[in-house]
Amino acid sequence: MAQHLRRRLNTIRPLHVFQTVYEVGSITKAADILNLTQPTISIQLRKLTEVLGTPLYKQVGRKLVFTEAAEIVAAHSVELFETLDRLEISLADLNELKAGTLRIAVVTSAKYFIPHLLGSFCQQYPLVDIELTVGNRAKIIQRYEQDLDDIYLFSHLSDEMTKNAISFLVNPLVAIAHAQHPLAQKDRILPEELCHYPYISREYGSGTRYAIEHFFEGRGLKLSPQMTIESNEAIKHCVIADLGVSILSEYAIRYEPTPHLVSLPVEGFPILTSWHLVRSAHRIQTVLSEAFVEFIQENGKNVLNQPL
Repeated sequence: MAQHLRRRLNTIRPLHVFQTVYEVGSITKAADILNLTQPTISIQLRKLTEVLGTPLYKQVGRKLVFTEAAEIVAAHSVELFETLDRLEISLADLNELKAGTLRIAVVTSAKYFIPHLLGSFCQQYPLVDIELTVGNRAKIIQRYEQDLDDIYLFSHLSDEMTKNAISFLVNPLVAIAHAQHPLAQKDRILPEELCHYPYISREYGSGTRYAIEHFFEGRGLKLSPQMTIESNEAIKHCVIADLGVSILSEYAIRYEPTPHLVSLPVEGFPILTSWHLVRSAHRIQTVLSEAFVEFIQENGKNVLNQPL
């Protein structure tokens, strides 16, 4: 929507301004985000301080230092804004519209296909605003534990996630190498042959790394990473530089084809894992988040199987 309900309620505007300043830790940054002048931000903060009757921060040099009262206000304002978001979504649903804000957090390997899913979803529901967070597994797990988002995408589930998860897409993992690598010249490669070359791995804790280690351990083999990197893009560039072989999600190759990089015909590959939609454990699910889950279940595979 052009403006969220929370922004149209002028009586809580100072609280919205404060929450933005608190999150970014800077009046200057908040002014850029809210498209307001710094004096306007300061006026809104002063209004809120007067209403609450307690200081919220002090200026130490160029740094803002928030008071204990500010921490309390920030925590309650998050709850207030979430309630307003649910109100907006429910009112839109009453009018047979899907509108409001949907918060989604995904691990980095999902960033290759999530825009295609969101694009199709937003075509069907053009009044929906999306707040998308992309990060490594540790970051997204932290957000999941804090209930910051409506929906999460993981390729590997922890035990506590399973009751809130829905598998919706196969995630094939493929071995890759430089086009001139010795293995790239072979028609058939045994898994143990990968162990003889420098291997570039995702970081410890990554769902991709977990699936790969499980595959090789099941065959009595062990890959010893020579390099460990969080970024799929950085891994691909290292492979292009012929620094070693790697194993990545097929979507990292399909949606971003890279010259001089080839998939290897390894026996038993691709390693098949799954992508999972995970609902927030404690956050109240809205009609909008349920609509997204239903959309992905019904249309996700078709959207991603369309020609690029």
